[in-house]
Amino acid sequence: MKNLLLRPALALLAAGILLATSCHKDATEGPESGPVSPAAVLAWNQAGTVAVTRLTNPATGFFVLPHIEARVYAIENLAMYDALNNIQQKNAPYALRGPLVPTAAPDAAVAAAAHDALVALLPAQKTYADSLYQAALAKIGDGDAKTQGVALGQAAAKAVLAQRVGDGADAAQTPFPIGTNPGDYQYTPPFDGPPFNGFYALAGWKDVKPFALTTANQFRPGPPPTLASAAYTADFNEVKDLGGATSATRTPDQAASALFWLDNSPLTWNRVARTALAAQPADAYATVRLLALVQMAEADAYVAMCDAKYTYRRWRPITAIRLAGTDTNPDTAPDAAWLPLAFPNPPDAEYPSGHAMAGGAAAAVLQSYFGTDAVPFSLTNNARKTRSYTSFGQAATENSLSRLYAGYHFRSSTVQGQATGTQIGAYVAANALK
Repeated sequence: MKNLLLRPALALLAAGILLATSCHKDATEGPESGPVSPAAVLAWNQAGTVAVTRLTNPATGFFVLPHIEARVYAIENLAMYDALNNIQQKNAPYALRGPLVPTAAPDAAVAAAAHDALVALLPAQKTYADSLYQAALAKIGDGDAKTQGVALGQAAAKAVLAQRVGDGADAAQTPFPIGTNPGDYQYTPPFDGPPFNGFYALAGWKDVKPFALTTANQFRPGPPPTLASAAYTADFNEVKDLGGATSATRTPDQAASALFWLDNSPLTWNRVARTALAAQPADAYATVRLLALVQMAEADAYVAMCDAKYTYRRWRPITAIRLAGTDTNPDTAPDAAWLPLAFPNPPDAEYPSGHAMAGGAAAAVLQSYFGTDAVPFSLTNNARKTRSYTSFGQAATENSLSRLYAGYHFRSSTVQGQATGTQIGAYVAANALK
């Protein structure tokens, strides 16, 4: 998967990860042992995001695609989940089904599971993962519990990775088809055609096996507005006005939100989950289950996104605005020089917004886990900017609309993307790892 891992940065990507440092005591006890601290789970979840970010090359602007990032995080967190769940089985296993090893050291199991998953998925980060692994094991006293924990973690990683062999990710690197009719997706600058576009686009991700959904089209949204419709006219004029590089009507806060949410969704919503867990701590079992569910939902959202994008193949605003003279809509005026605020936009079809889908999916999982939407939190991005929210839903909506203000998507695409993501997240929360 070497060529799949990296692509040009879309805009204003700043390398680096803000590391969470809080460790929390468990508030619940299992039937067979005392509470297990979530510290190791949180540390290795964070290590996964650092490993992905270390692949970023600021000099060339390369970073990991969100599709692949979500898959990495889902596998890593599921490996930790299965490792712990085979010490005490509190929920349905994902890939590793016993026998239980109740005497295994949980921290050793978590470390081995996460380490082996990361090394398998990101071999370029082996030295980094090895250093963390050795440091983690050095803190655990030698003995049978440690040995059993390592063996269990290794078995969990192997089982989860085996389930993803042949899942389609390695064959997903294909460009989205272009068309010649008004409304059809066309290549956007600087992604002006194969092999350049084909190298970076992942149209084949529509065929990747989901983690929890039954099919990629399980929640496929209906089509976007027709070019002659009032809804399309409103969408067109809004993004042309608010999403352009030289917009005079976009507010400073709208511009700030557009740039704030440019980070990949899997990374961002990992941070949201960890921040929420800091305010309402849980034991290691509940912690890793939540993190796994969030990333399963994220990963499946990208599979569903590619299915919908491939189905509708709608042009991006930059194409629509520059070629508005061809759309037969008298209420849309062309601007051949128009550029989005956050240039360039991703090299794939416009509808629906994958960013909005991923945010809606993660928010739905978090709402289900905490039993409420009203969990306030502050979030810091890669550019070290901080914004505060009163709820998961508020953050998901701002995340969605940020793509309108960035000039990447029409409003209909962001609204439908978030709605579809919410369906995916609710399904994952209700059906996975029960």
